[in-house]
Amino acid sequence: MAYRKVRFEYYQVAYRKSADGKNNRDRLFNLQEWMQKAMALSLEGRTYDYRSEQARLDTAYWDPELEFYFLHFVRLRDTNIPSKARASSQVEPFELDDDEYLGEEVSALYDEDNHILLLQRNKYSLGPEGIEEYLNLLWDRDDEMIYLRPVCPPNVFEEVRKASEYRRISLRFADLNVKASPRMIDKFRSPLGKIIKGFDEYDGINAQIIMTVGNNRSASLDEETVKDTLIDIEENSDLFSKAEIAKKDDDDAKVELVDLFEHKAHDFGTFRMEKKESLNHYRVAEELWKIYSPAEGCNNRQADINRYLLP
Repeated sequence: MAYRKVRFEYYQVAYRKSADGKNNRDRLFNLQEWMQKAMALSLEGRTYDYRSEQARLDTAYWDPELEFYFLHFVRLRDTNIPSKARASSQVEPFELDDDEYLGEEVSALYDEDNHILLLQRNKYSLGPEGIEEYLNLLWDRDDEMIYLRPVCPPNVFEEVRKASEYRRISLRFADLNVKASPRMIDKFRSPLGKIIKGFDEYDGINAQIIMTVGNNRSASLDEETVKDTLIDIEENSDLFSKAEIAKKDDDDAKVELVDLFEHKAHDFGTFRMEKKESLNHYRVAEELWKIYSPAEGCNNRQADINRYLLP
């Protein structure tokens, strides 16, 4: 049995008017109005060129049972097509008719009260930038620009320090020969100082290290050493081009991967996949609801996201 792990990210839908000054705050955009405009068009009418291919909103709707809006975007791909094979014959091209495409999908949940879009990530389909571009193409207002503003947990280093277990740290160093002076390294609290000094013997300027507990699900990296490492990373961020840490907040929580520099609020869903089966939009929509909804039996990430948005 195969499983597919899918990342979901949180964005607040905002917009700016062309007359807005630099000091004007972004306005919150009502995506419900955009959906009404989109769904009044035919499938062809809401299909736009996108990076030598095409993209469209396949559907957008209010689910009365789940009590949220859901959107289903598709990238229509007709390049880099895979081949197909049979057990008893050689591989052959997978041919598409002129009006056929491979559909690369992403699904989203929209919370109209807080203007939050919980978006599935699929590296083969539309990313946040592509969705943002598509929103503006369809909205077609010269005086307004729609943005997907990432929702970021405040004080990410403080949040990570509250964890009860640390499973993995992944760090990427950059331009050590320019930025890492001996005086700076001597001030490090954690073993990172010794590690960086060791890099110097290779005459290397970029490096990556990964520290993990391996397959032992009950183990944790040393708490005090990790906390010293977090201080060193926070105080010397110029030395790092990447810093991620996998942590658990308590015994019952799932392991969460946190990007210390690009710390978008996100969650993961895991789907069991049968052979020759694609990931259905409605399965993704239900998982988005289970993660976000305040309904009984759901994770109620809505409460966390609302807290992140407080000024």
